[in-house]
Amino acid sequence: MTTTTMAEVARLAGVSTTTVSHVLNKTRKVAPETEQLVWRAVADTGYRHNLAARALATQSTDTIGLAMSVVTNPYFGELVRDVDRLLRRAGFTMILADTNDDPSVEADVIDHLLARRVSGLIVSPLEGDGELTDSLRRLLDDDFPLLFLDRRSTLQADQVFSECVGSIYHLTAHLAAQGHRRIGYVQGSQAAMSGRDRLTGYRKAVSDLGLDHDPQLIIAGESNERITEQRVAEHLTASDDPATALVVSNNQMTLGTLRALQRLRLKVPRDIAMVCYDDFEWADLFDPRITATAQDAATLASTAVDLLLSRIKNPDRPPLAVSVPTTFRHRDSCGCGRRKYKGAAR
Repeated sequence: MTTTTMAEVARLAGVSTTTVSHVLNKTRKVAPETEQLVWRAVADTGYRHNLAARALATQSTDTIGLAMSVVTNPYFGELVRDVDRLLRRAGFTMILADTNDDPSVEADVIDHLLARRVSGLIVSPLEGDGELTDSLRRLLDDDFPLLFLDRRSTLQADQVFSECVGSIYHLTAHLAAQGHRRIGYVQGSQAAMSGRDRLTGYRKAVSDLGLDHDPQLIIAGESNERITEQRVAEHLTASDDPATALVVSNNQMTLGTLRALQRLRLKVPRDIAMVCYDDFEWADLFDPRITATAQDAATLASTAVDLLLSRIKNPDRPPLAVSVPTTFRHRDSCGCGRRKYKGAAR
C-alpha cells in the first residue's frame, strides 16, 4: 500500500508542511479557510491511514473518540452518557464528535479525532458511502482499535447493536393480532443497516401473516421528523385505502407521525393504531401512552466499552458482533389495552 506523506498533503492543499502539522496537532491557530483546505487534502490523499498509524504509535492520551449523531435522536443522548461514564471509570476520557448522520461529516470528524491521537474509536457507521467505508476499512487494516455501535456493518469489526428484524416483526404481528391487515410502515433512512434490517422485519411479517402487501403502505420518513409529518399526512389524505395502523421505525419519526395525526385531527388508537421502535422517556406521558420497543442503552454501552478496551489490550483477537435484545413495552396506542394482551414481551 502506498504511504501518503505530509508533504503530499501540503502540496495538494497549497500550504507548507508546517501548516499541515499545526492543523493536525492543534499546535497553532490556523485560518479556518486554510484548515479546511488541509482537511480536504487529508481526505483526498487518504492520509488518515497515516494518522491511525501515528495514533497507534503514540497511544498515551487515554482518550477515546465517539463519532455519532447525537442531536438527531434523543435515544443517543442516553447511550452517550452511559459510554462516557464507563470510559471514565476505566480511566479514559471521551471526546464526542457529532456526525449529523452525514457520511462526509463522519469521515471528517474521524480524521479530527485521529489527529488528537485517540487510543480508540467508537463509530455509528453509515453504510452505502464508498469514501467513508474505505476510511473505516483502512483503519481496520491498520489494526486500529475501532468499534461500531448501534448500527451493524458488513465490515469485519467489533460491533454492538440492538436486535431489529425480530423486534419490528413482533410490533407488526401485535397490530395484526388486533385485526389490522393494512399496516403501514414509517421507514427510516436506508443509509444505515439498522434501517434496512427493520424494513426486513416488517416485510417478513407482512409475508408470513398474509397482510396487505402494498408498496404505498411503506412511508419514507427518512429518519426526519418534518419529512415524516409531511409524508404520513400525505398518505392518510391522498390514499384511497390508507393504513389503519402504523409501525414507526424510530422515535424521531414517532414525533413526526404524532404531529401529522394531530394536524389531521385523528385520534390514536380510535382512528388509527400506532406502535414504534425506540421507546423514549416521554412515551408513557402521551395520551394515549405509546406502545414501543425499547433498546437497552445500558447494555449496549457496557458491551461496547468492554469490547473496545479488550481490543486495545488484545489487538489480534477475532472481531465480535453482539446483538442486544430489545424489550416490548405494551401501553395503549396499539388499541388493545393491557388486559386484552396475551403475548409475551421480548
